[in-house]
Amino acid sequence: MRIRIDGTYAEVAYAANKIRTILPVGSVSPVRPRFKRPYIWRVFINTAPKRDTRWTA
Repeated sequence: MRIRIDGTYAEVAYAANKIRTILPVGSVSPVRPRFKRPYIWRVFINTAPKRDTRWTA
């Protein structure tokens, strides 16, 4: 699942930390400013498979 977070830098950091405590995170994109809104940032978080299951190559 891909999650998009938009907000101020502090809001993005807080939300990303909260999501990491609830869901297993596979990857996080670089935090980038939104076009035409320099005070709003965007980040994408991709979740990983469940932690209980075994990952196979």
